[in-house]
Order: sequence, then C-alpha cells, then structure tokens
Amino acid sequence: MSRAGKAFAVGAVVVFTGAVLAATGVLPNPFDPPPPDVVESGSKDAAAAGEITMPPPASASDPFAPNVPVIESGSPEARALAGEVIEKFGEPPNPFELPPVPVVESGTEAAWLAHGETFIDLAEEERLAEMRRQVEANFVANSRFPPNPESEMGRYRFDLMIRQLIDSSEGLGEITYFVNSADNSQLFLPGLMGNWMPGGGNFAQGEVHFAVRQADGDVFICGKHQEIGPACLLLGENLGAAFGWLRDTTLHRNFLASIPRTPQTLGEGPGGNVQGIRGEGDGIMLQMWVSRRAAPVATQMPFLGAGVGVMKDTRIRANRFVHRTRWEGGDLDGGDLVFDLREIGPAEQSVDSSDYRFVTAFTGQGLVEAMAFGNQLPAWQGEARAIQEALDACPSGRAGSDCRKFNRQRMKELNERVRDQALDFGRRHGLPVDDD
Repeated sequence: MSRAGKAFAVGAVVVFTGAVLAATGVLPNPFDPPPPDVVESGSKDAAAAGEITMPPPASASDPFAPNVPVIESGSPEARALAGEVIEKFGEPPNPFELPPVPVVESGTEAAWLAHGETFIDLAEEERLAEMRRQVEANFVANSRFPPNPESEMGRYRFDLMIRQLIDSSEGLGEITYFVNSADNSQLFLPGLMGNWMPGGGNFAQGEVHFAVRQADGDVFICGKHQEIGPACLLLGENLGAAFGWLRDTTLHRNFLASIPRTPQTLGEGPGGNVQGIRGEGDGIMLQMWVSRRAAPVATQMPFLGAGVGVMKDTRIRANRFVHRTRWEGGDLDGGDLVFDLREIGPAEQSVDSSDYRFVTAFTGQGLVEAMAFGNQLPAWQGEARAIQEALDACPSGRAGSDCRKFNRQRMKELNERVRDQALDFGRRHGLPVDDD
C-alpha cells in the first residue's frame, strides 16, 4: 500500500472511533451546543436575559384589574406618561355634505351653459301634440262638403275661394275661382277672370255665364248664344269622377315618388316659410313651393286648385298649401309657366246648369263621331259625282226619261241619308237642328 493510502486508512479509523465514543457518552459530542445558563425567573439576571413578566394585579381579589393607570388618549397625562404623539390631519370630510356649487338663476343662459339646464314645457308639449293630432285628422278625413253631381245637369256648389297669379308669355294677371273641397270641381266666373277673359265674357254671338271644371277633369262652358239660346258647350273625355280621381292620384303619387331621384335644381321661390320640391309631372318637370306647416283643410283629393292650392303630401301624412308651381318649358313660347297662390279661404258659391241645353259635339265621343262623319264625306261626294255622270249620260228626250228618273231618285236618297246622319248627330249633341 502506498503512503497516501496508509494515511487515509488511519484517518478513517480515528473518525469512526471518535463517533462511537461520542455515541456511548464516553467522550462529549463536539457538535452539540453549549448548555444554557440557568437563572431564576423574576431576578435581574432573568430581566437582563429578556424576560417579560406581567405586573402584579392591583387587587388581590381581582386578578384582571389593570396595574397601570388608565388615562385618556390625547390628554396632557398621556403625553407626559406615555409620550403619546397625535398627528393631526384636519377635519375629516362629511360624506353627506356636497361641495359648494355656484348659484345661477334657473332659466338663464348661465344655467344652460353651467348645467345644461333644459325645460319640459308640458303646455307646449300638449299644444304640439294636439297640432299633430289635428294634422293627422285632416289628412285621413274627407271633406264634409257635399261633392258635385257627376252629371252635367244640376246644381253645382263650392266651398273654397282661390285667388292666384298667372305669369306666362300671354300676360300677367290674377284670376279668382271657387273649388269644391270634396271633389276638386271648380267654378270660373267671367267677372273674376281679369285679363284672361276680356270683355267680361261678352262676345259677338253671345255671352259666357260661367265655366265648370268637373271632378273628372271635363269642362263645360255655359252662356247664351244668339242662335242656340241658353246652352252649355261640353269639352273633355267624359271619364267619370272615379276614373278622374284615379288618374289625378296616380299622377300626383308619381310626382312625389320621383322627388328623391330628381336633382333639386329650383328656380326663384315665392319667399316666406316654404319648401321647394322638384319632380316629374305628366311629361314635364314641375317645381312646387309648399308650406312647411300643414293646411287645415280636410280632403281626400290629391290636389285642390288649378296648379296651386292644397296638395296631399303622403310622405309626411299632411295636407299642405302649394304657394307656387312652375312648369318647366310649359309656356307657349317654350319658357316656364308660373302660378302663384295669392289667397285661399272658405267661401260658398253655386250655379245651376239645369236650364241650359248641352252641346256635346266637342267631347271625346262627339269628336270621334264627327271625325267618322267627316271621313265618309269623300265617299259620298264620289257617289254623288257618279250619279251625276249617269244622269248626264241619259239619252235626251222621251227615251231617256226612265234613266233620268232612276238616277235622280238615287241622288235624292243619297242626300237624305247624309242629311239624316247630320241631323242625328246634331240632336244627340245638343246642336240646333232644323228638321225642315
């Protein structure tokens, strides 16, 4: 064995032998802590070692009685005996006390700026609500005024008066007329037509008493003719009131529906509290200036008046006054035709057409029949020429007597046939007919 190996073996034997002796108590354990010093509790040595003992009770009969004097915190005694120190942080805030705010008068601009003060005026709110209810009531209600008869014969009554200005290439002037709010039939009197009926309705062969635009759009003019006497000339298509309403309603709805897609390029307006709108009319562009407030007129007609008056605005469910209408390029010279509302209000007027003879030759049906009659004239003229040529070809003298008699009878029958058709047309359409 080497020297290093022998030294390691000797050291291991020594360590092992020391551990055995320590375990058996023969030798002290060098790793054990030293034994503590034992002192008597309550002695000065114990106090020096850190012992803390409770002071003896103040009373032998009450072991819980404190042995130290009780003094109030914050008092001079507490500061003197115990060295109490109190840090003052001020008065604690009262959680129920709001911080001060500047006082401003309610209803002033300062109140609105400082606090956003707003008011709910219940009386005003109720007034506006009542106005909205009235607007809706007028929109859904029909006129209480009776509509005029669909027949041309009868008494016609009207409950609204409209005064308007017409600006066209033919002139500038006012007219006044009357409207039935239930069906938009209209009455025009010669004395109220201004420059648009010079002479007050008098003309060379008679005089005009009145003109009526019926609910279906047809027009009849009544007066006295020097040859016919009291008569009314009927013009139009004779559609009937229901078809006329449907036509007018469709056109009006199409106009309102076209507004969103139409450039709102407007001409000069009438001024005032109005709104300008532009849309597609019946083959023409229309501009209208309507009131921002609802019109207090109950009707189920899409429009009341001749170009201006009252319109039914289905977009906002309100009837509105139409203060100006401009037909772009609608004048005779190609310029704009402009109507302005000057006045509208309640006013009753009536006329009776029962005492007049009606001439219908210029209605739609009358014109169709007149055209058909006129289309037959060339054929009748050709037939008459042929008969005349046959007459001229008849032998002279007694030999041609039967030939001439036959062809003259043919010419007479042709003349009577043409005359009978003309008389029938005149009788059916109210024209003066001389049966002789």
